[in-house]
Amino acid sequence: MQSVADVAGFETGSAADSFFAALPGDWDGQAIETPIGPVAYPIHFHLCDQDTVAGVAELSVSDHHWRFWRSGDELRLTFLSTFRGNQAPTELRVSRVEEDTIWFHAPDLELLTLSVSMQDTIMDIRVLHYHKPHVHIRLARSVTARNRDRIAKDKLKSCKRLAIE
Repeated sequence: MQSVADVAGFETGSAADSFFAALPGDWDGQAIETPIGPVAYPIHFHLCDQDTVAGVAELSVSDHHWRFWRSGDELRLTFLSTFRGNQAPTELRVSRVEEDTIWFHAPDLELLTLSVSMQDTIMDIRVLHYHKPHVHIRLARSVTARNRDRIAKDKLKSCKRLAIE
């Protein structure tokens, strides 16, 4: 798997291709820090089409929809947490790229920024509210294969377009 440093030219199609190539598959881990305490966080990212990689983490308290996609040569993220009945997804854009970290911001929701760091088989996602830690998710490539029927069902749910796209 390539590091984010290898795809630092994010505004090019091939860089987004490299990022997309690193995401698909099974990931297991935990939302280590959350407002309600630690939560198991299994997710399968699907290659929906050449411009979209998406996954849904079905958690005990909500679903988290992650949809990484390209608009032209620009990488974007649409995120939806159904916590407390929320059904409004948020679009985020790349704000900066550091060595192994991509930072996203929400132009329409200034309180929200998040980072995705990838190194080898580990992914860290940190969500900030008003620049203060809110959620920290640590994922590792899953070593156990999920049921194929479950993966197919997950793909239908994951690849469904969210309202703001």
